[in-house]
Amino acid sequence: MDHSQNYSLFMATEVACRILGVDPQVMLETAGLGDLTPGRAEARVTAQQFFNCWNTMEVLSPRPDFVPYLGVAISRGPVIPAFFTLSCAPDMETGFRRLAQFKSLLGPTVMRVFWDGDLLRLEFESVDPRATMPPSLGALQLVVAIENIRGATAHLVCPVSAGFDGSEEERHMIAGHLGIMPERSQATYVAFAPEDAKRLFISENAALWADVEADLKLQLAGQNDRLPVADRVRGALVDLMPAGRTGAEDVGLALGISRSTLQRRLNEEGTSYQAVLDATRRDLAIRYLAKTSLSAAEIASVLAYRDANSFSRSFRRWTGQAPFAFRERLTQMTQKADT
Repeated sequence: MDHSQNYSLFMATEVACRILGVDPQVMLETAGLGDLTPGRAEARVTAQQFFNCWNTMEVLSPRPDFVPYLGVAISRGPVIPAFFTLSCAPDMETGFRRLAQFKSLLGPTVMRVFWDGDLLRLEFESVDPRATMPPSLGALQLVVAIENIRGATAHLVCPVSAGFDGSEEERHMIAGHLGIMPERSQATYVAFAPEDAKRLFISENAALWADVEADLKLQLAGQNDRLPVADRVRGALVDLMPAGRTGAEDVGLALGISRSTLQRRLNEEGTSYQAVLDATRRDLAIRYLAKTSLSAAEIASVLAYRDANSFSRSFRRWTGQAPFAFRERLTQMTQKADT
């Protein structure tokens, strides 16, 4: 494994800090990353720097119950494309195996999914053995996993066992959410009964997953210089837009090239930055309208628009229709085709 890989701070500065009410600039400065600003959090950091940010947030958080509070809020709050790996799946095992492929998009952790006897077991650890994952971050992984599964199944799923290397107080903090008292163990893990592992998801969406998987793979490959620049830009945008980043400079930083070089290479491919941005937003908007029940405000947020009205104006420009007139027309066409 390449331990020199860097990771986005999006989940820290744009999600966790916002939910906890922590000033992201103060967090970065306290963690020794004052040269970064929240507006430049797409600049990658090492696994150790990411964990330093997490430890700093833990100290700065005004909530003593910040792990379960944050875990529930992440699971029920912002639309994060990588979590479609779970919600679109037909069942728990399939969803977690999909998420494991793209876990690094959320930060420097690895998730392993395997059968331990008759139990489905998930284990979480740092991507870099030289950088220890904080126990509270391990606890967060367990809470998020459980909350996502309960939402996808509409069932109060409780694990058979769980554990992480936390104090008794830290383990009590999440016991109520897990439904069991996790043990103290070096491995951060959670295990499920076979009937829960195969429990069907009410949120299954095979059509959406086919599109999401392609974009997530593009995100993982986004640093591959052999890909066309337009493809790399799209992959970076899918990663950056939920954080409100759509500027050419933002994408250039994420890809490790200057804005002028980015523009020049796109021109050489017969396109422009604005054209790629518009096409990416249009494709994602059509996907979310056609294959999800996301509201206009939620779609606007995922696509980094200021508000739903700005999104609607762009969508009218692309298609000649208001977003939900477009959705209604698709619904009617589908109903006619089924009769």
